[in-house]
Amino acid sequence: MTTGNLNVRYYKLYLHNYNLGPTEDCIDLDTTDTALLAVDVGGMGHSMMLEKENEVISEHILPTMNAARRVGIPVVYVNNSAPKIEIQRSELGKISERSHDLLWEEWGSEDTVDPKEYVYGNSKALKIPTLIEPQSKDYFLRKHSYSGFFDTRLDGLLRNLGIKTLICVGFSLDVCLHSTMIDAMNLNYQVVLLRDATLAQELPDDVEDLSFTKRLITLTEYAIGYTASSQSFISACSRISD
Repeated sequence: MTTGNLNVRYYKLYLHNYNLGPTEDCIDLDTTDTALLAVDVGGMGHSMMLEKENEVISEHILPTMNAARRVGIPVVYVNNSAPKIEIQRSELGKISERSHDLLWEEWGSEDTVDPKEYVYGNSKALKIPTLIEPQSKDYFLRKHSYSGFFDTRLDGLLRNLGIKTLICVGFSLDVCLHSTMIDAMNLNYQVVLLRDATLAQELPDDVEDLSFTKRLITLTEYAIGYTASSQSFISACSRISD
């Protein structure tokens, strides 16, 4: 058995003077054309959100990855990087410096890259926690913009694997994961966000309530695809393995 049922949710936001709000549904989860897309799962780097990030990683992202691997669903990591393309001169580089006090090439330097192609260094900003680091059969791709599809090999990989549905987790929901999911939908992939396996970059007054995260989950449900809980995905995988 390679197919199970996944309980999902979308949002009916009608173009009239009323809407019907969150709506439950059920879709087929086929292991032969589904991938788990893990975007920037190392976290966002904001100290005020570190505790919540660690909770999301250990209690939701890790079990989700393990469930996917058990039933043969490919796990595809897409991670920020600093290729030698003078990214600090780009609009993204300028925004990163003025809004986040972040020099992209220094922030994105790695000690596991070819120094002829990428900025070599010892930055810990992009390191994936040992708990959820890629395994031998997983896929790992580097990106250098918000979207995991822009100027990367991601679409080619997914099409070679015959993927039609993307189960999406990671950070941050307002920027990189959001941009990646929009591009996925535009490329005709079915998008399912695991709503408890992500966080947005909350402003200080909103951290406790996660109000921005919740709003972006709703946006995903009416404009990009479906959402589901990590437990729903894990349960669907368990039914397949049984």
